[in-house]
Amino acid sequence: MHNNISTIERTLFDSILQCMEKGETIIAGSEYEFYLPNGLRKLNWPPKTYVDIKYRLIYDSISKIRNEFDNSDAEKLVVVVVLAEDDLPHKIFSSNSSLVGRNIELLHYVDLMNQLSTKYSKHKITKEEIDSYNKSKDVSILLKAKNAIKDNKVSLFLGAGVSASAGVVTWNTLLKKLFEKKGVPPIKGDVDSITKGRYIIDAYKKHLDDIPDEFYEDMRTILYSNTKPSKLIDSIAYLIEKGNVESVISYNYDDLVEQRVNRFNRCYSVYDKSRPNNGDGINIYHVHGFIPKHGPWSPIVLGEKEYHKVYQEAYNWGNVEQLHSLCRNICFFIGLSMRDPNLRRLIDISNDGGEIERVHYAFLRKGEYDVPFMEEIMRGFGVNCIWYDNHEDLPRMIDDLLN
Repeated sequence: MHNNISTIERTLFDSILQCMEKGETIIAGSEYEFYLPNGLRKLNWPPKTYVDIKYRLIYDSISKIRNEFDNSDAEKLVVVVVLAEDDLPHKIFSSNSSLVGRNIELLHYVDLMNQLSTKYSKHKITKEEIDSYNKSKDVSILLKAKNAIKDNKVSLFLGAGVSASAGVVTWNTLLKKLFEKKGVPPIKGDVDSITKGRYIIDAYKKHLDDIPDEFYEDMRTILYSNTKPSKLIDSIAYLIEKGNVESVISYNYDDLVEQRVNRFNRCYSVYDKSRPNNGDGINIYHVHGFIPKHGPWSPIVLGEKEYHKVYQEAYNWGNVEQLHSLCRNICFFIGLSMRDPNLRRLIDISNDGGEIERVHYAFLRKGEYDVPFMEEIMRGFGVNCIWYDNHEDLPRMIDDLLN
């Protein structure tokens, strides 16, 4: 029923809705979590009250809260802190003179829920109210995403779903075809993909650490054997051309995006510590290795051993480039499940010591997730979820970011 609202948002939304009187309403705000255009009389909130949810509040948060309040039409801002250490948030607010004269109220999540629970009316939440909020929330996130592209430097993170849209085989199919080409019998039992990757790479090796050209030639043949035009890659290329895109992080081995982007603009493939271009154009960082349709390839991350190396190297060049983008730019994740442990680790590192604010955006297909659970998890990473129903919808949604 509450398809697009995370657990905390949903609970707070339900509680506010329970307290509403005739003529009051709640919608998703483009700047904040909730907007109450007619206020909430039971808590003495005036018209044009906004509610913002913060998972972590630090001293640097104050200036941003103040500036956003001053630049909005809000009569009141309620800042709800979910995770607070001791009394630090109250100390931050009470000791900050820059908030004097502004109608900004700080509340712990539990305290606000207690206030709301004592004011409950007999209002019954209807499906229409939930659906209306869900719709306004989706529109709000898309508006935020559009403004983010317009006002900030952007990095795109591209996963297997991007290449799959152009006919590139899935990971499991790739491994299966490598097994067939090498004449290796399939592995029986439940074995994860990276272990299978290690097994097939070892089957190709003639020496302990020497992966022969035969392996990369077979990889290239498999990757490009059934490629086709892709509306998704067309939309990504258009976004790179027209949007404020500074860099692209690709987890794919192929150069299909480069082939399309170079029709519009210069772009440069960066891989295996090769130097990025410092002039005009976009750098596309292939952090798991690179096998272009033509030209030299680079070592790839396919098996268990290569993944372990990525984790163990504190200054692995691919990790450094990803962290650079996560810390400095607004990032859009396309064709990614957001389940990769290394990516999640890097997002956590980029948030370490700071306020967990939802500044990044991930396009995710509803049918593949428990939506409320995923909303909650992504919130903790500072990522907004942009939901779509069918893969065919995704190119249009990316195009709409620039409209």
